[in-house]
Amino acid sequence: MSRDGHRIAYVDDASDHYVALDVRTGQIRQLNAKPAGRVREDEPHLAVSGDGTLFATSPEAVAETTITNFATGETRIIKNVCRLYGVTSSGVLGTRHCEGDSDLRWVSPGKKPRVFEYLNRNDGPSLSPDGKFIAVRGFTLIDFATGEAVRNFPIPATKQWLDADHLLARTDNGYYAADIRTGSLTKLPLTAPRYERVLLGPWR
Repeated sequence: MSRDGHRIAYVDDASDHYVALDVRTGQIRQLNAKPAGRVREDEPHLAVSGDGTLFATSPEAVAETTITNFATGETRIIKNVCRLYGVTSSGVLGTRHCEGDSDLRWVSPGKKPRVFEYLNRNDGPSLSPDGKFIAVRGFTLIDFATGEAVRNFPIPATKQWLDADHLLARTDNGYYAADIRTGSLTKLPLTAPRYERVLLGPWR
């Protein structure tokens, strides 16, 4: 789901292709020319930009990513990127290989890939909506520009971003918005099962 709650991407059962739906207009756009194949939570093959305009998709077991501009329908192909952890107008964050513990890399069209050699899919990475930080499993925040850790959260923050400044956090008492700059928590009125993935649009 886009962060404004206006667009939803999913695999269409009839065609087995990734599509995106604009819930306001009913417009549906196909996102990838190849079938999506198997979809698993631990092998992400879909990423949406912070503004809900760009959708990055890759078929199962194929290291080729398609970035689609929903508004215009324009697409571009990026080779050697399989699992996807974030997309902006500048490029896509993902892994080169579809199997194994492939390193994390940032790929911009026409430029040499930037490799985060010490990070891989097992770290559960997630790019912030503004592209400035990478959240990883273990409650750590990485500065995208320097590759250095800038905060180790003393709270159970997840890799799900609420906005550019907040991560979704879980405790025994429920769900919270964790401020990445201060570490403070704001209680959220969610009643979903604790270990289920939560899809959120605007939260405030």
